[in-house]
Amino acid sequence: MGIEEISKYGNSFGGLIIVLCLIIFIIISKQLGKDERSNAIFLKVYSSMFYVFSALILLSVFFRIGKSVTGLVYQNMTVSMFAFCVVFGTIYLFVLKKKY
Repeated sequence: MGIEEISKYGNSFGGLIIVLCLIIFIIISKQLGKDERSNAIFLKVYSSMFYVFSALILLSVFFRIGKSVTGLVYQNMTVSMFAFCVVFGTIYLFVLKKKY
């Protein structure tokens, strides 16, 4: 199973995962309200998602993945990386919601 096949399936499921996680974000946002606590929670979640996404892109550049695959495969991998970051953010949101 090569990178091309993994990225194809990752792109297929990535869009669905992103939509489901964003729906969860909206539901939790409505539950928490618009106070300072919820703003702090979402700031931590969004910033951590940005750092994870940046790290994944830097790893792909560092390991020169873009040179060994086609542009379409790299695009699919980017969608998969973004989906991973959204899932990470959703899990982190649940952790912070329980913690605070």
